[in-house]
Amino acid sequence: MFKPKTNIKNRAARTMFKIIVEELRIDANLSERTIMLVDNIVLLEQLKQAAIDDIKLRGAVELFKNGSQEMFRENKSVDKILKIVEQQRKLQAELKLTPASDRKVSSVVDPEDGGSDDFESF
Repeated sequence: MFKPKTNIKNRAARTMFKIIVEELRIDANLSERTIMLVDNIVLLEQLKQAAIDDIKLRGAVELFKNGSQEMFRENKSVDKILKIVEQQRKLQAELKLTPASDRKVSSVVDPEDGGSDDFESF
């Protein structure tokens, strides 16, 4: 039913879209609102893949020339990838798709059960 936007051309991004949509379907959390977040995640993935390709092409550091000055500086794509990964993690957490928000973990830990455990009686 849902498909990635037409501007998502990268294979890894399109695969990520399918994986996330399936996870949201399993959790019964698939809606127009969550698809907007998924679109943002896969767009970020496409940008991340482009930055990775740039690093493969030019390396992690690049020669920078400014007039007669020559120096090496970090490829800006390295920093871009770190920022993209962090933003993707935030969006995944909002969709409850991170290990910390995993449905299996949250169903086991119920802080509002009102009961006591062996440690409290000690």
